[in-house]
Amino acid sequence: MEKTCVYLSDTEGIHDLRWRKALQSMGWEVLLEVTADQTPVIAGPLTINRLEPLAQRETPVIGLSWGWDLHAAKGHQSNIWLSKLSGLVVDSVPTRDIAIDLGMNPQAIVMIPWGIDLETFTASDSIRKIELSIVSLRALEKLYRVDTILDAVGLLQKDNIECSLTVGNDGSQYEELKRQAAELDLKNVTFIGKVQESDLPQLLSNHGVYVSAAETDGTSVTLMQAMAMGAPVVVSNTPGNVAWLKSGSQPTGRLFELGDPADLALKLSEVVNFPDRTRELTQLGREIVGRDADWNQNIWRLDELLTRQST
Repeated sequence: MEKTCVYLSDTEGIHDLRWRKALQSMGWEVLLEVTADQTPVIAGPLTINRLEPLAQRETPVIGLSWGWDLHAAKGHQSNIWLSKLSGLVVDSVPTRDIAIDLGMNPQAIVMIPWGIDLETFTASDSIRKIELSIVSLRALEKLYRVDTILDAVGLLQKDNIECSLTVGNDGSQYEELKRQAAELDLKNVTFIGKVQESDLPQLLSNHGVYVSAAETDGTSVTLMQAMAMGAPVVVSNTPGNVAWLKSGSQPTGRLFELGDPADLALKLSEVVNFPDRTRELTQLGREIVGRDADWNQNIWRLDELLTRQST
């Protein structure tokens, strides 16, 4: 059977390329415009301008949540049209729960953690040195609160705790964050701009701690990559992060209070002050990611959903 679908997005970033490549790897011909009413459409993020009017038509439309979009929509009655979607892909339990609260039929929701390539992101057999060489890889936008990380590094250095910070990625706050680092007189802070996917394994291997201070998250791809590489992780206590870092009674990393640089500085200090515990957490993290975040397995749930919509 010929498999054809439409992929729609308002962006043209790494996540769009990732989803289109995944669809093609499963044998789907991917169109970028709606050409026939019965060709299933997958569209994301849920803020895409064309998604709401499409959901009102008879075209099979599957929404692709990017995590932050559902968190931003929480409590907004204007998103009631979500219930008209043929299906919805979410990346975590917290985003699924928000979608249900917004009126989405639970039976039409498929959970696909964004996942990673576990063959590319794998920990070395050598023992990782526990040190405060910190790396941040989130976009330099207000949503990701990189300023909180800079403030935390300032507190550590004020207490004469040796640490460094590498800030990857770019965004509208690039210049503002560089000014903040200068005003705080931070030492050993480097802004390296956007990082190619192929360079991430080496970058994560070269740093002692991965940090994310984001306001909202479902399944953060760079968090999964860091955990798979065996890097200690310290991230904000948003629902998406909690879902990954608290596996039942066994935590897999350290959580800090969202927007609190003092708590972030404290949790970073714990990484080096309690190295045995840090190694326990990272080992558990590797196991959880290996079990639940295998991109090459998880994407086949999307194939099943699209196939149902095509018949």
